[in-house]
Amino acid sequence: MKYFDEKLNSIDRWKDLRRDLFRSEEPDVKLVAVTTPVEELSDKGITIETLPAFTARESHESKGTYEDDLRLNRKLIEWGHDTPIQAVQFVYHVTGISKSLAGQWTRHKIGIGWTFRSTRYVKASSNTFVYPAMEYINSEDKVKKIYKAYEEEHRHAMDVYERLSSNGVKNQELRRLMPVGWATSAYVYTNARSLRHFFKLRLARGAEWEIRRLAYILFNKVMDLCPSLFEDIAKNYES
Repeated sequence: MKYFDEKLNSIDRWKDLRRDLFRSEEPDVKLVAVTTPVEELSDKGITIETLPAFTARESHESKGTYEDDLRLNRKLIEWGHDTPIQAVQFVYHVTGISKSLAGQWTRHKIGIGWTFRSTRYVKASSNTFVYPAMEYINSEDKVKKIYKAYEEEHRHAMDVYERLSSNGVKNQELRRLMPVGWATSAYVYTNARSLRHFFKLRLARGAEWEIRRLAYILFNKVMDLCPSLFEDIAKNYES
């Protein structure tokens, strides 16, 4: 089951218009790795999803079935006992996000880290751009004109980049030409507890459209693996 599809589609209502824009790139999120119980535990039926509850049972030396552990996951969240939720760590490769989004995302400090593509060391001559959604404008003709203006500015930035690069300017200076809509990529390391905090802030209606769009995409990814750790959040933000 996919969540927030209607809201995601609303943000991306002009996605088809962006498809052929100059160096346009859309977001993509791929799961690279996730905490997996060792063979000794997996042989006993412990899974990625039940690992938090399994570790939480240490406090009372209790045991439970798979279904018991799913229920305990939900109880831990209900009680506010979040520490065992950190047992599950995710690694994602995220592409097609803007430098603007990166600036917001990196304000999240606890239980999360990034390795971003470095524009000091990587030449930006093949860089792409993340165009604004413009979801609040209803006129297709008006959106086309707006996107044309963005294209002009992006082309100009690349022209200046190439001109300065040919004159020996180094990458660390050339990156100052980058608009905040310049696309970047990163490997992201985060645990389930940190993701819950991220979702609570960035699924909210008041969050900026691009990071909210990323939150929708990430939410569907984690729900495919560990629904009992996140399903309560869906209920709070579906309306």
